[in-house]
Amino acid sequence: MKSKIVVTGYGVKAPKSTNIAQFIHHLKNGTCCLEAVTNLLPNGDTMIIGRIDRGLEEYESDKRFKRLPRVTLLGMAAGMEAMKHAKLSSLSDQKVGLFVGVSVGAIGDKIYGESIMNISNGNLRKVPVTFSHFANYHSITSAIGHYLGIKGITKTITTGCTSSLEAIQDAIVYLQSGMIDAAVVGGTDSVLNQIAAYGFAKTKSITINQGLDDGAVPFSEKSKGFAIAEGAGFLILEREEDALKRNARIIGEIEQVVSNNDGVFIYSVDETGAQMVQALKEVTKGRKPDYVNSQALGWRINDRIEEYASKELFNHRVPYTSIKSMIGNPYGATGVLQVISSLISITQGFIPPTIRTQKDGFEAMNIVTEPLYQEVHEVAITNHGHGGNNACAYVKRYNYSR
Repeated sequence: MKSKIVVTGYGVKAPKSTNIAQFIHHLKNGTCCLEAVTNLLPNGDTMIIGRIDRGLEEYESDKRFKRLPRVTLLGMAAGMEAMKHAKLSSLSDQKVGLFVGVSVGAIGDKIYGESIMNISNGNLRKVPVTFSHFANYHSITSAIGHYLGIKGITKTITTGCTSSLEAIQDAIVYLQSGMIDAAVVGGTDSVLNQIAAYGFAKTKSITINQGLDDGAVPFSEKSKGFAIAEGAGFLILEREEDALKRNARIIGEIEQVVSNNDGVFIYSVDETGAQMVQALKEVTKGRKPDYVNSQALGWRINDRIEEYASKELFNHRVPYTSIKSMIGNPYGATGVLQVISSLISITQGFIPPTIRTQKDGFEAMNIVTEPLYQEVHEVAITNHGHGGNNACAYVKRYNYSR
């Protein structure tokens, strides 16, 4: 019999949330943590983003970290909070693995853009020595590992918006195999710049002139695309018996993560949602979770796949919600932040709302639009994104198994 994989700590960096307490507050109150800006699209057109405007001051003022990209600093801060939450003061006497999901990495950092310009203009001597590390996603993970004192198995998973859920999937396999005794696992991403704005506007997943009234509104035909955001989240995972041995507080259980790929052309999306339904079917095993913490972003194609899964598997009887209406889409960090929000809702007894939606065109779905206080025992999580990957997780209230 496989060991239960339990969560003993987590850490968060999200828009308007510099720590766990603030994240909980916003989830409970349905706070919109997004803002409208006019400096990322042509002609001063408006778009909405999820920005972290504080919480990294101690890292940014430390000379040791001045060469590190913002995405790394976010991961370091969230990882350290997770370790403190789990009361892991030292990892030197354990077999520890670090698993980090990243989607866009450091390409949004100023130094990366300046390096590309210097290369384009033939100013090769002005390209900084750190450029190769900014271009190499695993440098993000290794820098986080160095800061946290992890020298064991270190993996970077980059599969688009499913990256951090698939990092959790890998960590579970390593824990259950006995190759490691604890896992620090999560995701981090930051790319609030013109590269992302123009790129997603080109694919029409972001619409020119978004506003807070009509952009990043999940489950709405009227939504003008999603909101790009930055964020980081980390979990401490252990086998149940190891967590009990050290008298750790067990927050919840991650039963399973299932992932697959649509198998379509790079610029396409399988609008049937067949592979997403298959992944969700595999993790739910015929059960009806208390709710689904979904990937719905406010992008029609994406949200219709969620609707199809809701109808196919639950006949719209299971409540659905999306925290993306509050924090936007933080790329590779999105899955782990959904897991953390699900664990919070289990331990504190509420379903976070999908704010700002009138459910236009999605009236048949059971969508939670106000904070709903009730017992929560099991939550299914859905992710899908660029590259065609789908990932679903099943998170449960912890029950002592002996």
